[in-house]
Amino acid sequence: MPVPGCMVMISGRGVDDGRDTAFSVFDRLPVGICLVTASGIIHHANPALHDLLRCEAGGLPGRSLCEFELDHGGSGGGAQTSGDAQRALRNDGSTRWVTVAESPWIGEADGKTGISRLLTVTDVDSIFRQAGDPGDAEAPAEMAAVDALLYEAPIGTAEGATRTVNLTKTAIRELTESRPNEERLEAILEQSPIGVSVSRRDDGRIIFVNTRFAELIGLPREKLIGSRARDYYLDSHQRLRVLERLRGGSGVTNMEVQFKRADGSPFWTLFTVNQAVIQGMAVNLAWIYDYTERRSMEEALRDMASRDPLTGIYNRRSFMDMARAQLARAHRFHEPLSVFVLDVDHFKRINDTFGHATGDDALRMVAAGCQAILREYDILGRLGGEEFVVVLPGATADESRVVAERVRRHLARMPIEATDGTFRLTASIGIAGLEGATDTLERAIHRADLALYRAKHLGRNRVAVFEPGM
Repeated sequence: MPVPGCMVMISGRGVDDGRDTAFSVFDRLPVGICLVTASGIIHHANPALHDLLRCEAGGLPGRSLCEFELDHGGSGGGAQTSGDAQRALRNDGSTRWVTVAESPWIGEADGKTGISRLLTVTDVDSIFRQAGDPGDAEAPAEMAAVDALLYEAPIGTAEGATRTVNLTKTAIRELTESRPNEERLEAILEQSPIGVSVSRRDDGRIIFVNTRFAELIGLPREKLIGSRARDYYLDSHQRLRVLERLRGGSGVTNMEVQFKRADGSPFWTLFTVNQAVIQGMAVNLAWIYDYTERRSMEEALRDMASRDPLTGIYNRRSFMDMARAQLARAHRFHEPLSVFVLDVDHFKRINDTFGHATGDDALRMVAAGCQAILREYDILGRLGGEEFVVVLPGATADESRVVAERVRRHLARMPIEATDGTFRLTASIGIAGLEGATDTLERAIHRADLALYRAKHLGRNRVAVFEPGM
């Protein structure tokens, strides 16, 4: 008869008889997990949480969440909650941004420990490493999205081949040795934020999945049972990397792997897989943690860190990095490259006359105007203030002059909105081409600056190309 919510609990290291076997499920998860009492005392914590809080093994049970400045909601009524980001105080005095999600603990069988909540503590510090802390101006609103990365993984009846279910049931009973522990293990899986699958090593066919795994793939569990694990990899090269590690006996821990759903759509995971043997059967035990939204957020924040917050174009640091890469390419393939520096004429007068808000609008319009004329692969950045810089790969100084004239005319025609009407602005541009195989970006920009000063001296609203003697 099918057993609801059962899984194969396997450990390559064996089971420590001195511990509650059911808790060993947590010890293999790549995110921080702990069981706490209603008053916030930690009863059990997995190695990932010990590492996150920089505690020695076994150092967390008996301590209060308050010691680590972790605020848990302690909500009742069986509700799951996803907390805001909070700065956890680690055992060595350092701090780290985390999110804490909690769920009611329904796995307590003996009633003696007082466990009431299961907490998932997720490290989100790296998400803000480039864009600043969640409260900083560079990344003020992203933490709301982090909460959505947490979990919802109810477990239902494991439907599938009778043989598979019976094997699962037998494996659990062999390892837990008692019905209460079996029930507790089922409860752990029911609350798991991570997809779990077990597949035979000889043919790769899946013999068990939990509901979270089925949700991620987008298929009923009965259709997943008997299918091949390889069918759900998006990239065959990633699959081969996993196989190489398994054949080498090292296993895989938190590898970023793309899987595909039943509808063909891709999603990123943190993938952990280990080999084990149960009742003489060699199996792969795998965990997949949905990493898609967090990866997208990290990419968005990396992009945010590379952009000028006012205009949305590249900031000075990112511009210089990208421009140096283009310069190296130009040197390697003996191709032309040119730089032009653009400065808004009389910008201080605009600020003084119309106010700084209008001045900011004007800078945004200048950036947009440049983008409207430049090629997709030209690199536009803001050096600071009202000064912009462009690298044009593959273009000589004379060819860049044609582009710069188009930009200048386009900007001069743009109406800029102000509180009491509209006005127009002009810009001066200096151009310099690449000179020799040892030329540097800094030297090219300096020559373009000299040409810019020449354009200003000649009356502004014009383009000048660098000439020796400037």
